[in-house]
Amino acid sequence: MRQSIHRSILLSSGAVIAAILAATPAAAQDAGGAQADEEDVIIATGVRIRQGGAQDVKHFRSISLDSDADDLPRASSFTLEGLMGEHDLLLPANAACEQLFCINAQSMAANLPAEPDSTVFVGLGFESGVDAETYRAGPVSIIATVDRSGSMTGEPLMRVKESLRAVLGQMREGDRIGIVVYGSKTNVHMPVMDVEGNRDTILAAIDSIAINGSTYMEAGMKLGYKTAMAERERSNGQTRMMLFSDENANVGDTSANGFMAQASRGAMNGVGLTSIGVGRIFDGRLASKISAVQGGNLFFVGSDGDADALFEKEFFNMVSEVARDIKITIDPADGYRVADVYGVPDNILERSRDGSVTATIGSAFLSSNGGGIFASLAGAGSAISPANISISYVDARDGKRFEDVAQVASVDASPPANLRKAQMLVDQYSTITSALDAFHNKGDALAAQASLADLNERMAASGLEGMGEELKLVSGLSENAGKLATVYRDPAQAKLRQVLGEWKVLSHRGLDDISRGDFVRITKYGEFITERGGNGPNSGDEFEQEYEINKRQILIKDYDARDFAMDYTVNGNRMRLRNPIEGTMILLERDDS
Repeated sequence: MRQSIHRSILLSSGAVIAAILAATPAAAQDAGGAQADEEDVIIATGVRIRQGGAQDVKHFRSISLDSDADDLPRASSFTLEGLMGEHDLLLPANAACEQLFCINAQSMAANLPAEPDSTVFVGLGFESGVDAETYRAGPVSIIATVDRSGSMTGEPLMRVKESLRAVLGQMREGDRIGIVVYGSKTNVHMPVMDVEGNRDTILAAIDSIAINGSTYMEAGMKLGYKTAMAERERSNGQTRMMLFSDENANVGDTSANGFMAQASRGAMNGVGLTSIGVGRIFDGRLASKISAVQGGNLFFVGSDGDADALFEKEFFNMVSEVARDIKITIDPADGYRVADVYGVPDNILERSRDGSVTATIGSAFLSSNGGGIFASLAGAGSAISPANISISYVDARDGKRFEDVAQVASVDASPPANLRKAQMLVDQYSTITSALDAFHNKGDALAAQASLADLNERMAASGLEGMGEELKLVSGLSENAGKLATVYRDPAQAKLRQVLGEWKVLSHRGLDDISRGDFVRITKYGEFITERGGNGPNSGDEFEQEYEINKRQILIKDYDARDFAMDYTVNGNRMRLRNPIEGTMILLERDDS
């Protein structure tokens, strides 16, 4: 069925390929330099594509395996699409793909401890009929928008400069680059210019970026997009913004919705966003949301040498958007229901009354690793195929919409290794996030250690290749959880685990010296630190007090020249501090950055 549909749209597929090649004339040269025409193009599989959003979990790995850490990390920068993005999950083709974008749908028996009711695991691998040798990106204009706030001091800014040098090293004749910087103030640090003939000037501009104050990321992105819009008229090809930041905005509109709206407007006007995260305090949750919008992707540069390796391997891919506004609908056969869908940036899912589930993906890019989304089905139907799949997408080059359908292959008794690997990665992600929730939100380090140890055994017994880094991550987390289980065995200490960390003030009552948008940091060293938020003259100012705590109350010492006790209750990511006698209250939300 799927192959006949591909044949029926072959003419439109050829138009897609022709449009791509027409848009990249320099790339359509054969080995002898002759211009290829439509009849000369051979459509072949092999080029890999994957969804936008987070492309790795390098930040999470770095803080999880930090030998100096005395805590388990929070899962703010740990995403399933990022975890999968570090692995090539290309599924063996069961039919020729003759389009720009195809779905390769396969299935196996489910084995997910977190979902005992699931019976079928489905892989929807991404394929393309574009020839890997003829698809080449045309010229590109890069608007590098650089965070130079105080939190970027030292190693983070060093990583940014290494990244910019690596980007410059990959750029070619016809490419252009400009630099916008933001801190307390925002300005065009280097106007957009041709790369060829100006490399020394550009390198000098990179080296001269210096630290400056607060993180006014809203203003930085606005000027970045304004510069990009102006560049579009002069660019020799596409224009793309690259945001280099630890994503810890503390001035202006710091909401995820505000940044996502800017990124969405930029994409609608033809400017996509690649985010390059740096720094230990990188806010992965915010960055993942911003990069999930149309035209967005996200990478992390953690240590010396990472930048050169990343941009040498992925620069061409990260600026090569293949498709956008991708909608994949899973329609389960009678007797089945969709239990869950995995690998969708920002988890944008819609369930219909007929039982089908539609996943929306902002964009797909060329990649060194094959991508896809995956799903689990519960139930036991009698149909040969457990689900039908439909897909629609917009060609990122010409804006035309295309559609296709496929059937999920029947359950394979000997599934391909990459489908088994994808299921193991889902198991890994589910178990780690559950273990971290047990540790941080329930104060149960023993439960966290036990579930991580079981996961470690399952992964070691799987026999899957290419899982060395995952085993290292899981075993490291398990070992640390075991150590912390002895530290926090005291119930009072376990209770304290839920209170420690950084919180944002959502609302308050009866207090004059704290404001909505301020940040409260409660440390294990008995410090209760309040930082002014917003964009007023006192933004960023801190004042520190001491505290004592028991199972019910936190005593803030020397509060307005006297000790001040407040009852505390923690519910998930929110904490309420309340003094019922004096009628005072503070509602806080955890800030995982």
